[in-house]
Amino acid sequence: MKILFSPFLLAAFLFMSGCHSGKAHGGVVPGGSEMLYQYKWYLTELQGRQYTFIGNDNYAHLLFSAGKPNKVSGSTGCNRISGSYDLKGSKFIKFSPLVTTRMACPGQTESQFIEALSQVNNWIIANEQLLLKNGETVVAKLNAVSMEIDKLSGEWNLNYLSGLKIAFDGIYPDKKPTIAFNFSEKELSGNTTCNGFSSKFTIDGNNIHFADALKTFIFCEGGGEEAFLAMLKKVNKYSVDNNTLTFLTDDVAVMRFVKK
Repeated sequence: MKILFSPFLLAAFLFMSGCHSGKAHGGVVPGGSEMLYQYKWYLTELQGRQYTFIGNDNYAHLLFSAGKPNKVSGSTGCNRISGSYDLKGSKFIKFSPLVTTRMACPGQTESQFIEALSQVNNWIIANEQLLLKNGETVVAKLNAVSMEIDKLSGEWNLNYLSGLKIAFDGIYPDKKPTIAFNFSEKELSGNTTCNGFSSKFTIDGNNIHFADALKTFIFCEGGGEEAFLAMLKKVNKYSVDNNTLTFLTDDVAVMRFVKK
């Protein structure tokens, strides 16, 4: 008996097969080694515990480059780090003994990060997250941040805010609001000049949005805090030009910062 396939059914079968083969179980889209070199990788979890950064712009991170030998650099969250690594097949990775600068560091995070990297023997990238593993145990998780978005790193001081009824230096006579991006937790933090605050953010290309800010409860005079936080909620785009960060509402500049 002959079995006949219509062109439509054959095309549908091939389409479904292609979709299935392109994804791992659970909708996880794995990435190859080329993704290692396209991103800066910010530490989010270490030995099963969430990583909390110390400071405003010194996040623990790794940068990979291909070569002979392959090079890795970055930060422990305190000291600079550098070394090399072997990459074989689709999963094997092994770091050489890594070199760090010698600044004294609080806590145990640096030593734990270096120890974790020494244990790594395999890896996977899934949904823009790098998992460094020892066997089946994940010893470190790192989030991908594109080089373009990484231009936002560091601490920024506000020097322009639109819509003010009085002069900028009049509403902020002494201290100006500051912001810093925490890529590990996808959170903006800083100071309104009166209270500390934080806000979750999302980025897609040059589009950016901030959630409602959480802040401390010191009473603030003059209306500067309210104006700053209200305008932050209206921001939907950004641009970076050297050491100047501009927030926009549509295509109109509404906030401007300079890198500290």
